[in-house]
Amino acid sequence: MAGAPTAVAGGPPIMPNPTCEAVTVAIDELRPELTLVVDQSLSMGFPYPDKQSPATRWSLVGDALFEPTFGVVKQFEASIRFGIAFFTSHSNVTCPILNEVPAQVRNYSPLNALYRSLRPDGDTPTGDALQQVVTELEQKPSRAPRSILLVTDGNPDTCQQPNPDEGQPQAVAAAQRAFAAGIDLYVLGISNGIAGENLQQLANAGKGRALDLVWGVDPDAAQPFQATDNVLGLAVQFGDVLNHIPLCEVGLQRDVALSEVPNARVVLDGQPLPNSIADGFVLKDPRHLAIVGKACDAIKAGGRQLSVRISCD
Repeated sequence: MAGAPTAVAGGPPIMPNPTCEAVTVAIDELRPELTLVVDQSLSMGFPYPDKQSPATRWSLVGDALFEPTFGVVKQFEASIRFGIAFFTSHSNVTCPILNEVPAQVRNYSPLNALYRSLRPDGDTPTGDALQQVVTELEQKPSRAPRSILLVTDGNPDTCQQPNPDEGQPQAVAAAQRAFAAGIDLYVLGISNGIAGENLQQLANAGKGRALDLVWGVDPDAAQPFQATDNVLGLAVQFGDVLNHIPLCEVGLQRDVALSEVPNARVVLDGQPLPNSIADGFVLKDPRHLAIVGKACDAIKAGGRQLSVRISCD
């Protein structure tokens, strides 16, 4: 039978070599993909942090993302493939309403242009919007790590019941589905309008954790992010979230054993990389290689091609 072990007289069976794992990809295809799922409901137009503020929740988020000197999209657009989905809904109209730009590297201009063309209006069907975004991502397989950053200012409603805001179970279910699909989900609240407990549940669900865990109390709790009251502080918070996203990983087609890694051949732009935790590559888990040290810096600075061969030669 193909693939069966062969016997050697006086010794144990010899197992066949593992299947060759060979990957050659353009670096831009490996850059992590982050979809910003941003609340576009009417309340996002409210002043923030208080009624006397000249800024609104909408303008604060927009500036922290898209201001050309300190906005995080401009800063990270060469190393992260940004996409965006603004979500809202209107009575008797298709729900959810998503205004989207697909994820790509160097995507600042189309994302910024879409933000500038929109205004807050409508309701907050968070769960319905997340479900649709996850479905769209599942239909486009990718080797790169994928994440969603949900930015919202209020408790969720649903397409079936826009009022009152009782859509937390549906939003939690959508966050759990994202985790099951291998998509990391982060949550940032942009006002006190979303209950802290709801924000914590969504953060936990997006990491596959128990819903009742509390950040700062339980060691396994996921971190829910709550926006500061100024744009520079919010930009720093966005940067903190992005720093959780792996920038130098390659997904593998099968489970790779640690014993296979020392003889692997990994080449970045023509230069072989050592199997080294200080500078080269390591096996992060059976399905992911991590490029580390100066090699990772080279990828972030504009590397072009990575080749991986494991148990092939």
